[in-house]
Amino acid sequence: QQNELNSFLWTIKRDPPSYFFGTIHVPYTRVWDFIPENSKKAFQQSHIVYFELDLTDPFTISALTSCQLLPQGENLQDVLPRDIYRRLKRHLEYVKLMMPSWMTPDQRGKGLYADYLFNAIAGNWERKRPVWVMLMVNSLTEVDIKSRGVPVLDLFLAQEAERLRKQTGAVEKVEEQCHPLNGLNFSQV
Repeated sequence: QQNELNSFLWTIKRDPPSYFFGTIHVPYTRVWDFIPENSKKAFQQSHIVYFELDLTDPFTISALTSCQLLPQGENLQDVLPRDIYRRLKRHLEYVKLMMPSWMTPDQRGKGLYADYLFNAIAGNWERKRPVWVMLMVNSLTEVDIKSRGVPVLDLFLAQEAERLRKQTGAVEKVEEQCHPLNGLNFSQV
């Protein structure tokens, strides 16, 4: 029952109240029905909404893409052990081969093509840092591919906030997310 769900919605008691709600980076359709009404109501009643990052800002997306890259002149082949690099390359070839069969008719109807989708996700993979390649590989599953084109919860809420003309902002900068991940050493990754 909706009213029995734990919303994990924190309320900061002031006038007007403020709310703190944690999101998850999955397609919103996977979780939307499980978000309690009190959380949805708090979002609707809010005039100002802050997100982790501003995923509607092209500069943010560009900066996220740039921070994933190895230093100029380095390639993944230079930093990964040869056997891991070969396994990774074979796996990505397999994913590229399978991707057309993983796509839904709805995705095809919206003009999404497997080659385009593969390049959007895995393009320039040989220039990315190992931690970002690991995250990329984890998202290259049949289930994840079938949900591509559906915004993650953060982005969906940001788009809704814009549509409802709410003031929006971000609590983090790209560097604050990038630097800790880029600071992991190879054995940690």
